[in-house]
Amino acid sequence: MDYKSVLLVIIGMFLGKTDALQNLELSLSYTNFELFLKTHYPVYHIEPDTFKGNGSLLIGGSRGLETTDGQTTTRILIIFVSSFTQLNRTHVVVVHRFEHCLKILNRENGNFQTLAGTCGYSGYTEKGVPSGQHFKPFGVQLDIRNPGKLIVTDTYNHALVSVDVQSGQLHTITKSGFKEPSSLQWANKQQVFVINYHSYISQVNWSNTGSVESHVVTGSPTIQGDAIGKMEQALFDTVAGVEKLRDNIYLVADSKNRKLKLLDMNQQVVGAVCVRGEKPCSMSSVLPREPTSLVEIEGKMYVAMHNNIYKLTGESFACKYVSLPSGEGRIQLRLTEPLPQSPVQHLGQVHVEQIAQSPYSTCTYHSTVEDFPVTRRLSFRAKFHLPCSLMTEHGFKFYVKAAFRQKKKIIQELCGKDCTLPLNLEPQSNCENDTLTVYWLTSRIHLADMEEPPEGMKKVTEQINQSSLMTSLGSHDSSYSFDTDSAQTNTSRDMVEVALFSTCTDPSQSYDSNTDSCS
Repeated sequence: MDYKSVLLVIIGMFLGKTDALQNLELSLSYTNFELFLKTHYPVYHIEPDTFKGNGSLLIGGSRGLETTDGQTTTRILIIFVSSFTQLNRTHVVVVHRFEHCLKILNRENGNFQTLAGTCGYSGYTEKGVPSGQHFKPFGVQLDIRNPGKLIVTDTYNHALVSVDVQSGQLHTITKSGFKEPSSLQWANKQQVFVINYHSYISQVNWSNTGSVESHVVTGSPTIQGDAIGKMEQALFDTVAGVEKLRDNIYLVADSKNRKLKLLDMNQQVVGAVCVRGEKPCSMSSVLPREPTSLVEIEGKMYVAMHNNIYKLTGESFACKYVSLPSGEGRIQLRLTEPLPQSPVQHLGQVHVEQIAQSPYSTCTYHSTVEDFPVTRRLSFRAKFHLPCSLMTEHGFKFYVKAAFRQKKKIIQELCGKDCTLPLNLEPQSNCENDTLTVYWLTSRIHLADMEEPPEGMKKVTEQINQSSLMTSLGSHDSSYSFDTDSAQTNTSRDMVEVALFSTCTDPSQSYDSNTDSCS
């Protein structure tokens, strides 16, 4: 394997802690971004053409099925093709989405016939041809677990379906946890990714006993957005496809955000992908059009974007940052390119002494890390008139927390792509002098030396302050009586303002706001 295509991997440990490097994020850059083919119609799926070979692409789209080597393009079928899979060198299974069926093409003799479903009729019937029924199927893959079967996403039945290639018999694999499933990508023989059309990726797992379970891997079933970071915090807007790069490393087409993103199952993070050689690659490049499908062939990444197909080359992985605990220890990195000038970044002071380096093998470093005791998290703050005595009542606190969560959803909706309020971060509050102060925390963290919130959030705060739902706390039991729970306004007459929420870097310590210190 060419050393340039080997992934930077953490292989060591720090101070004996297996989670010492849990904040590792990777990014991926391509140095060359060029137009491969102009199709003049929307493309929905591309694969290497096994019938022609020689690096040719098989293309499925709104005008049919075509094959191309980049110079010459030949039309094979004239039907709407949302997806297809190649059973073998000569036979292609095509998803005829708007006719609710699957068809099979023999490329040697041109024979084209129905394989599964009842063309022209939608429904959900687990039978063979001609009685079985789908409702707008979208994606199809060979079942690598069961030769002779296919796996199909039955979009509007919200189901994953097995299809027998010989009889066309339909069988439900699972209907759990899907929202308009579209494309598919195998992770391994026991796991398959299911791309849910709106905003998230599920993973279906088969146990050794044959039982099936599914769960959300990344993205949100309820929130569309644009965010990278830990998998549970990442957001997408219309995921269109996933392509495997290495074991547990995948490229994701985030269509409506017009971006590619890197899914790292090893480190449980979603990273940035740059296509114009940007360094550092901290945010994904914005593409010319929405990516709809992608495939890697011989080290070249082909990406369909509406009515064009682009070719990406010059792949280079990079480590975005490594977060280490305080103290001294040794880490080992297997590098595939010369050591960057700042291999370790941290919320604190870092001293790295290079002990040994070989650019294409194992490198060892000795590091001393001194944490800043306090970190600041960007947040939205509001203050409400409220008797603090009520906050000692368990029942009232329940209603208040429900109100906090409701307003968090409102803020996230109004924020859109400008900020992310992670699902796992609960709103924080304190009450003094009958004033309840609430912080809704975002994913952005700053160093302790930042004392004022960063600029650039004015438009978002204006939208939030225009919401009538932010004028009061607005959720409490009528048995609790008080004059008002209205929101206070600042000197700019804003109910909600951007603020920095201070916490301790060490979670075992408590923050003292009077001294801005931890103990």
